[in-house]
Amino acid sequence: MKRFFEKFFTRELFLKVGKYILIFHICYISFIAVFSLVYRFVNPPVSSLQIYRLIFNSYSTKKHYNISIGTVPKRYQRLLISAEDPNFYRHHGIDLEAMETAIKTNLRYGKKLSGASTITQQLARTLFLFPDKLYIRKYLEIIAALTMDAIIPKKRILELYLNNAEWGRGVYGIQSASYYYYRTSLTNISDDQVIRLLSLLPSPCKYSPQTFEKRKRLLNRYKELGETLEVLNSRS
Repeated sequence: MKRFFEKFFTRELFLKVGKYILIFHICYISFIAVFSLVYRFVNPPVSSLQIYRLIFNSYSTKKHYNISIGTVPKRYQRLLISAEDPNFYRHHGIDLEAMETAIKTNLRYGKKLSGASTITQQLARTLFLFPDKLYIRKYLEIIAALTMDAIIPKKRILELYLNNAEWGRGVYGIQSASYYYYRTSLTNISDDQVIRLLSLLPSPCKYSPQTFEKRKRLLNRYKELGETLEVLNSRS
């Protein structure tokens, strides 16, 4: 057995594999960096998630609308951040504390209940990767998030997220979701309707703002977001 390992796992082999791994990381980080620099100023024409959904789920993209971050009421921005990534303005793309908590929770229950993905990680997954829950995707997502956070300002990351996150089958972006579900702009819908849209984010392709009450988990999220918005409104 020892001779077998010595024959096939030589120092030269490890060096060769290490070289290819290094080259891959350099190319991948460069790819993310270039597109991050572009997306800092330009809206993405299409995301990898849209392509994935079209090919593997046959979800054709509904009419897409972008919205400026300055148009989105501040209380809705804060509500989204409190729900998806409370430490958004304090971390650098990944939240180590949240990841540690998620790992402990998953180990305790013996299954993956939480991924602790930040808004930046979710955006990286949407723009560049794929939704399948694989460890390699999580690793690539972390690298992309760190790279993006170093290049794109936080406010722009939030704007890109709001304009590209999945809000239904073929529905991408909160403005698109507002028109798709309520036939009007985000600025014209009620607080309750906004809360319903944000409540969909864990499972946007399974439910709609009109049907999620049938699921206890989403209903609880709806109630929590409603309570949070009341607090935010009282502080305004």
